[in-house]
Order: sequence, then structure tokens, then C-alpha cells
Amino acid sequence: MYKFPPLYALRVFEAVARLGGVRMAAQELCVTPPAVSHQLAKLEEYLESPLFIRKGRTLLLTEVARDYLTEIRPSLLAIGRATAIASQKKNRETLTVAAPPSLTTKWLIPRLARFSEAFPQYDVRLLDRMILAPEEKGIDIAIEYRFEEDPHFTTRLLLNDEVVALTSHEYAHKHDLRSIEDLRGLTLIETERRLNSWKSILADFPWVKDQPFLSVGYSLHAFEAAAQGLGVALGNRINAEGMLESGELCVPFEIDETQLPPLPRYFLSIPPHKERWARVATFVDWLEQELAVETSI
Repeated sequence: MYKFPPLYALRVFEAVARLGGVRMAAQELCVTPPAVSHQLAKLEEYLESPLFIRKGRTLLLTEVARDYLTEIRPSLLAIGRATAIASQKKNRETLTVAAPPSLTTKWLIPRLARFSEAFPQYDVRLLDRMILAPEEKGIDIAIEYRFEEDPHFTTRLLLNDEVVALTSHEYAHKHDLRSIEDLRGLTLIETERRLNSWKSILADFPWVKDQPFLSVGYSLHAFEAAAQGLGVALGNRINAEGMLESGELCVPFEIDETQLPPLPRYFLSIPPHKERWARVATFVDWLEQELAVETSI
């Protein structure tokens, strides 16, 4: 392990070398010239070598000092940059939000510009999670996709999982999709991470065992596949609202509630004690106002 020289003496040495004199370095560092000379002497004693040769009123670097400055200057600049970044971060807070990736992409991100505009003092960090583990400490608030509330968190219902069939207008027209029975023989797009599926909804239809399937990891992939005419996806109407409004997707028919299994819902969950944090309370209030405005339209 290398020994470290007196760090303030390094800063003084760099300033004198850059400015070419003790007095100018003292002015930059807001100290007296004798204080600068003291730090130089301290560093020379540590290195056991002189650092400057005086020529008139100018200080010239010795060969040892030139080589030393070449080595340490990048590190001093790096320390300066890191300190500036750390100082800036003290004035800002980061809100860390976890949510299912499809909900984040299709529902949350399109609304975040309004949050940032209203509360520019907060940075936002988004993480992909279906549920929040109680032992995970770095998350401020989570939108969880689950069947019931987790008693480890302060939780409230955010959104219901309104399940609909989704496909392109061309695909729906081509196959004359009017009811769930019309899916027979068509490709069904399954999302592996959904807690309900076509197979569970169609469990009472004998023809489902011969049905062609396309499986993807996330709902946003299922939506894109459906929009490209690859089949009929199953998804949350709220997650798909942007693509429904743009005409990329349509709901060819409504699924009867009696054909749906128990559905999970989206819960807003906050780890213990964090509900009192200003950034968390601010985000929750904003989110509830967003939902109130949308439901009133």
C-alpha cells in the first residue's frame, strides 16, 4: 500500500506550479503567502527533495517536481471533478420507483414529464420489478402486480387488471373476430410473466389444446407482436391505451367476466417509514391526482 503525502500540500504545490508564484497561489487559495510556503516546505520534507528553484521573482520546477506534477495532476483533476459531482448531488434527491416493465413503458413513462415539470427538484430512477421484496432497501415506492396486498408495506390499490383481447385491425377484420369462440385455430400470444393467460381463460374450451401459441417475456412484446398481425394478445387495457388510441391495436371483442379467472391488480406499495419522506409523499399525491383527472374525463 502506497503512503499518501499531505493532500492539502499537493493542492498548494499544483497551484504554485500552475500560476508560477507563491503570491498568486495564495490569492487563489484564499490563504497567506507564508501559509503557502509552509505547505511547500512540508511537501519537500516529505519527498526529501526540493520542488522549486527561484529565478528572480519566478519559481521554476525542479526535474523531480516536473515529473511528480505530471503524475499527480490527473488525479487532482479527478478528485476535483468527483467533489463537484458529489456537491451537486447534495442539492438534489433521487426518487427510486419500481414497477412492472410493461406498465413502466406504456403507462408510467408517458406521464413522467408532467411530474418532472411540476417537481424539477427530484431526479427519478426507474427499476423493473413485478413485486417488491421486503428486504430490498434501495426502492422508495413500488407499483406491484399481485393478487393481494403485502403486509410488509403501506399499500393501496392503484389500478385493476382490466384484461382484454388485443390485435391489429387488419387481423381482426381478416378473421372476423366477434367472440372468444372465433379464436379457435388462431395464434394466441402469451406473456410468460402475466399471472393470467389465454390457457387459463380458455380452460373450458376443448380446442385450446390444439391451439398455436406465441410466447413472449413481457406485455409490451405481446402488444408489438399483436400490432404486427402475429396473433391475438391478452393484456391490460390501461397498458395498451396508447396503442389503442393510435390505432395500432384494437379490442375485437370483450371477454365475459364469467370467463375470467381471479385477476391480480396493481398496488402502490411503500416500504415502512418511507411514506413520511417528502419525495415519496409528493410522488404519491401527484399520482393520485393524475388518476383522479383521468377518471373524471
